[in-house]
Amino acid sequence: MRALITGHKGFVGRHVFPKLIEAGYEVHGTENLEHFLHSSLASSSWDVVIHLAANIVNVHDRGQIGMCAFDDLALDMKVFNWVERNPPRRALVVMSSCALDFPEDPYCIVKRTVEAFAACLHQHRVPVVILRPFSGYGGDQSTEYPFRAILESALRHEDPLVVWGGSQVRDWIHIEDLAGAIVHAIGHFPMGVPVPIGTGIGTDFFTLAKRIAQAIGYSPRRVANPALAHEFGWRTTITLEEGIRRALQDRCDHDSRVHLVPQMRMR
Repeated sequence: MRALITGHKGFVGRHVFPKLIEAGYEVHGTENLEHFLHSSLASSSWDVVIHLAANIVNVHDRGQIGMCAFDDLALDMKVFNWVERNPPRRALVVMSSCALDFPEDPYCIVKRTVEAFAACLHQHRVPVVILRPFSGYGGDQSTEYPFRAILESALRHEDPLVVWGGSQVRDWIHIEDLAGAIVHAIGHFPMGVPVPIGTGIGTDFFTLAKRIAQAIGYSPRRVANPALAHEFGWRTTITLEEGIRRALQDRCDHDSRVHLVPQMRMR
């Protein structure tokens, strides 16, 4: 069996490639789609095509780079047009995304269009599997992504430890599981229906950062050890909750006093 991976040197492709070999495939990859489409390989017969090629754009930059944010549409169109003319015998595996709930985000538009392309091929009897992976992560991921960025910050013992996303919850799936799901999809998952790929467990960014810091043995916090002061008879008496209440009361009292002071007029 022969398999082709577009974008085989990327984060996901690097992990899928050996798993396909383990599954008994003769695996080929391309990082230059134009070169591939004009080569003899383009007219070869394929059992499986896994489309992973994409332009990596930082999430913070997507709305700032203009039409470049939609470049993947042209890339995807070329792949899908080629597949329509040369359908694989077993499956075309297409990567969508879980991030489909922000219609103003160019990335969301691109991935929804990918699913529309895949549905069109499915209607024309091309075997298509559509995967919606959740937040993939791993040690060799780009620092453009939150997991690796937080990991590197913790390894540098940054204080404060900068956390992307704050209280937002994500389903974190390790790259080995994601790569395994892609290979498993061939011959097992339904065709033409988006299949969510994740753990089913949500973890917010703050908790993720704490677990990473704990694994490293780093505690980015400043907490006093009051044992010596206690030994000599001193202890705090005001809890944080009481301190907040007092601060609010002080603020209200201050505002009241300012309001009562008559305005001075210049003569």
